[in-house]
Amino acid sequence: VLFDCRKERAELLEALVIPDKDFAFPQYSQKVHLVWGENDRIFPVEVAKSLKENLGDSATLVCIEKAGHLVALERPFVYNKCLKKILASIYKAGHTK
Repeated sequence: VLFDCRKERAELLEALVIPDKDFAFPQYSQKVHLVWGENDRIFPVEVAKSLKENLGDSATLVCIEKAGHLVALERPFVYNKCLKKILASIYKAGHTK
């Protein structure tokens, strides 16, 4: 079963990859909030910092200490506190207009 349609799967994966020369970073009109685990071994914190830099001033980054890739499960109280701050800032921004 793993080898069924192997050629087609490889072609599909190739088609999904965007070459670096063709990539344009999207610009979002809304705020983007990144919550990242400092010890994430799947997507290291350097990826988050680069992502925030590319997103510009509309992005915020919060790094959670002693957390890996599953921040919400590994540090639920810290994550929830962070999420409440984000939601409060969104609520406040919506009511000041």
